[in-house]
Amino acid sequence: MTKKTEAKNEVTETQGSELAAASQDLGAWGESQMDSRDIVLPKILCMQGLSVLVADDKAKMGDFVDSLSNEVIGSIKEPVKFIPFHMEKIYIISKKESGASRYDFDRIEPVTNQDYPFTNVIDGVEFKYEYCLQFYCLRPEDTSLPYVISFKSTSLKTGKVLSTQMYVRNRAAGLVPPAYVMELSGRKEKNDQGTFVVMEVKAGAKSTPEQVNECLNWYKTVQSGATKVSHEDATSHPQTESSKF
Repeated sequence: MTKKTEAKNEVTETQGSELAAASQDLGAWGESQMDSRDIVLPKILCMQGLSVLVADDKAKMGDFVDSLSNEVIGSIKEPVKFIPFHMEKIYIISKKESGASRYDFDRIEPVTNQDYPFTNVIDGVEFKYEYCLQFYCLRPEDTSLPYVISFKSTSLKTGKVLSTQMYVRNRAAGLVPPAYVMELSGRKEKNDQGTFVVMEVKAGAKSTPEQVNECLNWYKTVQSGATKVSHEDATSHPQTESSKF
């Protein structure tokens, strides 16, 4: 190899190294125009028999799915690990127009002193009010973005078990709400209306200090009202609503 060729190769390698360094230089891309109000948090949805993704053969009954990507991230037989750090009590309000065959998501309201009937008809429109415990959590394998898990209907009791773990058992042991990595699984049950999935949770290993710190950072962000949640149930199309009431 001639000296001229060697020099040319050195220049090419230097330019390649500089290009590689520039591609990793976040500062070179300027300040992000996004703020936390632009962040939409995905939900972990449990697929039921009438779920849209099940009907489209993109998931199976009992799968747990990312509501934004539609990715299957686990199932009732392959539990999803999560670290819960915040809980909200809400009503998920759906409505069914006259002649419609199903309810569609309408809005979210916080639980206050006002009690709602399970269904109510207003101006010919039927509304359904579902009491729900909604948990913000991080997945141990990726703490860059929280997920939300909602427990309502037949899974509401499981939500109460989770809240007891976070705010009673943990506190009694001198631990913070996200002290444990939880496992989300479930079981199939039957009644007169058919087969459905009931979600279950259990405590696993203790969270690491780094995981607890990430939970605290996201807790502050959520408490500031600076995120939105993808509100979608197992049969509806995606909706978004502010997570701060």
